[in-house]
Amino acid sequence: MRKPLQKGELVVMHTCYEASQYDGRIWSCTSDEFTSHSGAKVVFLDGFSGFFAAEFLQRVNLPQAREGAAE
Repeated sequence: MRKPLQKGELVVMHTCYEASQYDGRIWSCTSDEFTSHSGAKVVFLDGFSGFFAAEFLQRVNLPQAREGAAE
């Protein structure tokens, strides 16, 4: 079982329609993962309208990006 996404984590979209539109774009989670009214696990992304299904998001590990953002 995967660990739920948390606010501030970086992700990319995969295996969904939006993934081809935003190919390679790195998103920042602006909320912790939560369960929507439909029962889907979702998260809000910075710059994306509405929430997005966590099953189509992959964590990105970029330590230098987080260090640079903290400055």
